[in-house]
Amino acid sequence: MKEWLEQEKQKLKQLTRKQKLWYLWDYYRLWIIGGVSLLLVVGFLIGNYIRANRENYIYTLYVNTFAEIGQGSDFWQGYVDFCGVDTSQENVIFDAQNYFDMSSGSVTGNHYYEKAVVLIDSGTVDAIVMETENLALLGQSGRLIDLQDDRTRALAEQYADRLITVTHTDEAGNTREIPVGIDISDSKLVSQAQAYEDCALGISAGAQHIEAVGQFLDYILQGV
Repeated sequence: MKEWLEQEKQKLKQLTRKQKLWYLWDYYRLWIIGGVSLLLVVGFLIGNYIRANRENYIYTLYVNTFAEIGQGSDFWQGYVDFCGVDTSQENVIFDAQNYFDMSSGSVTGNHYYEKAVVLIDSGTVDAIVMETENLALLGQSGRLIDLQDDRTRALAEQYADRLITVTHTDEAGNTREIPVGIDISDSKLVSQAQAYEDCALGISAGAQHIEAVGQFLDYILQGV
């Protein structure tokens, strides 16, 4: 090995700078490409690890839209700027890759729905945005908070004229209307982002960042 290294050193001494570069590329390009690729993979994994271990500021799940409103979009950046979030310290997650229809008869086997259920039931998701009827049907599953709950009563009062309700019958047979969503069909999501024709926002039953959801509503309903 020592002898080979000395031979390589002598070869390089006889070459111009440009020739050295070409020589190194011709003979070591696979090692160079492999090294660069390894660095990129390590950087990607480290970045994911850091993001995964940061606290979420908000996690919003969008269902059935192809609009550019996810991570890094102008819509996402607008919310970040509106709230003044330092995204190097906290995650603002706009998850817009979800497609399922609660009125289809069965969503069993739909991996988007199954992913959403896991995220909601684990308390990861804070807000869910989808078509109004679709959201009401999701609300009947019990996965959206009753907006009359102490944690969200202020929002229910603030948006009393926008509430989406579902009929709930308890074990004793008593029936009542429960607000599970807020109609946002006139919001920036429709008027500017053109993400939906009509839509509503629900709050996950296990939401951890309700204040941030309130800020989100302020952001999308500015000027309305």
